Amino acid sequence: MKRRKLVLISLAVVVVIAALIFGVARHNKTQAEQAIQARNAKVDQTLTAIRAQHKKNVALKDDAKRLQALANLETRSEAYSLRADRKQPVIALYKELINKEKAYFTDKNQKSLKKNKLTDDQLKDIKKKDLQAKLAGLNALTDVLNTQRDIVYNDKNFKTLSTEIQHLSERYAERLRQMMQDEGQASQTAESSNTASEVQGQQDQTDQSASGQSAETGQSGNVGNGQTGTGTSSGGYGYNNTWNSWYAPNNNGGNSGSVTDNSGAGTTTTPNADNSGTGTGASDQGSSTGTDGGNQSSSATGNTGIDGQVSSGADGTNP
Repeated sequence: MKRRKLVLISLAVVVVIAALIFGVARHNKTQAEQAIQARNAKVDQTLTAIRAQHKKNVALKDDAKRLQALANLETRSEAYSLRADRKQPVIALYKELINKEKAYFTDKNQKSLKKNKLTDDQLKDIKKKDLQAKLAGLNALTDVLNTQRDIVYNDKNFKTLSTEIQHLSERYAERLRQMMQDEGQASQTAESSNTASEVQGQQDQTDQSASGQSAETGQSGNVGNGQTGTGTSSGGYGYNNTWNSWYAPNNNGGNSGSVTDNSGAGTTTTPNADNSGTGTGASDQGSSTGTDGGNQSSSATGNTGIDGQVSSGADGTNP
């Protein structure tokens, strides 16, 4: 009887202990699950907040602001990775979004580089203003890279890209210098050609003038002071210049004389029926007569100059 009671008591204790153990274990498990759920919920909240901020960053139209947003994202990522309660999903999301933002800038820079990049053949044939635009594009890209250096690029990638841009810029600048030099030479050549043309034109005019004067006076007699020349004319006029030239144009080709150091205007009369004419000089000068064509053989009697000399040459000169 006592033994039976002892057994029953022992079984009851075991059941109570087991129940206690089970209860505690279940409680602990529940608490653990709740803690896990709480942590997961917190992680989800963190992930949601990060995605929401990234969405706002992508919507920015100003690349300078978007670049600053990327810098802030990197700063938060580094700080979170140092936390004791850091969670891998959060770390992974930070890394993913940072890479996407960097890709946005690097792709845009590559497109700009491609747009302003020229092959050797293209560089040879391009127009000056187009080449200037390409060089300006490379310079602008260089400025952009300098602002992105510590955010988008690491040192190696930055150096590779900037070296390529610098090489292209130097080629373009050299080509521009060559173009300007060629333009300068072409301008000098054109100016020289224009100057030569003007000089040639003036020379031609001078030659034509001299030729015309020679044609008009080629058959004129050279008459000295007090001397007269003979010839026929239908009209004429004189100039009181250093060389007083007399022109006696007519249809019969009469010759005219030229007088030096004499003053007064010369006059002519209408030719006679036999195509002869008379001409008179200034005071104290003799007159002369001539036949058709100015080929006179002798002077008229009494046609003497100031010094008493007579003109009888065929060309209006003294013999």
